[in-house]
Amino acid sequence: MRFKLYDTVIFPLVIGIGLVLSIAPRSKAEKQVSGQDINQATNILEKIQEYNPLNQPTLRSQPLANTNQESITFVKQTSDGILKQIGQYNQLYQSSERYAPLERVNSVNELSDVLPTDWAYSALEGLAERYGCLLASPEPTFSGNRAISRYEFAANLNECLQVIQNLIEEFDETYIAQEDLAKSQRLQEDFAIEIADLKSRLNGLETRTDILEANQFSTTTLLKGEVVLALYDALGNDGEDDATASADDSQIGFGHNLTLNFDTSFTGRDFLRTRLRAGDLPGVNTGTAMTFLNSGSPPNDIARLTEVYYIFPLNEEMSIYIGAAGLDFDLIAPALNPKLISGNTGSLALFPAYSPTIYIQVGGAGLGYSYQINDNLRLDVAYLGGAPGGGTGKVNDPREGGGIFNGTNSAYAQFTVSPSLDLDFSFAYVRAYYTADLVNVAGFTGSGNAQKPFGRVPTSADHFGFQTSYRWAPFTISGWVGYSNAEAEAGDREGDEADIWHWAVTVAINDLVFENGSLGLSVGQQPKLTDIDNGEDDPDTSIQFQIFYNYRISNNIDITSGFFVETKPEHDDRNDPIWVFVTRSTLRF
Repeated sequence: MRFKLYDTVIFPLVIGIGLVLSIAPRSKAEKQVSGQDINQATNILEKIQEYNPLNQPTLRSQPLANTNQESITFVKQTSDGILKQIGQYNQLYQSSERYAPLERVNSVNELSDVLPTDWAYSALEGLAERYGCLLASPEPTFSGNRAISRYEFAANLNECLQVIQNLIEEFDETYIAQEDLAKSQRLQEDFAIEIADLKSRLNGLETRTDILEANQFSTTTLLKGEVVLALYDALGNDGEDDATASADDSQIGFGHNLTLNFDTSFTGRDFLRTRLRAGDLPGVNTGTAMTFLNSGSPPNDIARLTEVYYIFPLNEEMSIYIGAAGLDFDLIAPALNPKLISGNTGSLALFPAYSPTIYIQVGGAGLGYSYQINDNLRLDVAYLGGAPGGGTGKVNDPREGGGIFNGTNSAYAQFTVSPSLDLDFSFAYVRAYYTADLVNVAGFTGSGNAQKPFGRVPTSADHFGFQTSYRWAPFTISGWVGYSNAEAEAGDREGDEADIWHWAVTVAINDLVFENGSLGLSVGQQPKLTDIDNGEDDPDTSIQFQIFYNYRISNNIDITSGFFVETKPEHDDRNDPIWVFVTRSTLRF
């Protein structure tokens, strides 16, 4: 967002304060102010007095609750999860209006929506860096085109007046005319009610925090929940008589899933995640994995313990991951697709979320290690056993073909390079082994041939991936290319090899059309069997296109709507294109 402070009447007053402050010395070395500066300050204070609401014609005030809520309230998510629960469990103080706490800005560069080309940039720079009395939201953004509330104005005014008073105390009492001091004092008195109300709200916040701490069920564990509701359908023709995938039998579905996370920390630096999931969101019925949804879940509302893992640091640069269930490599290494990876607010389709042959491989139980070599280099390695997608598989089965080493397993390594704050790229390698009943080389995406190139026989694979992401506000552009070489480990085709390729490019545009809204686009080729010994390759090439829009209604509610199309499902032109439409809502508590 860009600054248009003229959109509101009250901002001339703020500009006046900025001009007053711009002539105030910052240190003892800057106390040599001429008489002309004093006259300037006097003239400015007179202008301020003209805008003083107490000097305007008497108007009947209206309750704040009846005014435009968009103009006087705003809500944002803080980095401290405890503040969310304060609003939920408060028993002493509830208000229909919420004001997020303002924080002091030390540099105007901390404000992500302020650019040097903005007309008020120098004024904000002076308030923040010279006088240290600029307050903004914790995000941090300034939202210069939004109307200021009286509470926000009071907080900023009080901050700057305190700076003025501190500077005045350093001077001789005859340095500034008494009438100028009286005007400054009168301005402070004009807003004494708002300043006192702000202090009262802070006291109320402390009281509510004490109540929460006294009544929380655990001193170390926070409960966080998410509910996903999705309406979806698939459209398409039957294709040819021997078609293998079709949307003809798919009906409009309305699915749901519930996730409960119990997040625990014993030292403040470690992290224990225990996750329970239940739901019924199977997705569309098309006969191909190439139309799987990113937010899908098993049917029948069966509650499952899907994640149990623990993370602790060895030092400032190294961390250890220990998992008993649901520990996937994307939890250890950055997948470099930040805007589309989430199944709640990101991609509607599964494939564009991240590289499937790297991050939807064998996971579940095992050990991971991360080493932040320096600001630009990172190394992540892991050994995980279980099943593709993070299921436990037979990792706890002591019989032949089970266990963490004899069952389905993968060894991972990824080297990530960050030449700048806006550019990242990584090289990843995975060595995987799949037992006959858990073969899924392509990670629940791609054609059936890519998933099981030799059928239901034990298979090993070497997966290679290159991932990258570039941020150029408001754009985030990500992509990857992946190659897999699979080999049959038993049966009549033992020793046969197969090659599998896939690629994707994704784009996200923040704050497009609406603030807190984002547009997502993706195009890519799902895993395709391009060459195989003693077998047939996938005959054609299918391309997937996706477009969706996500809008954050509040801190706790998101809605995402869009569609994706698979041009030749199963990489076979006998199958007509399949269009999948999805509207998804996510509610957090």
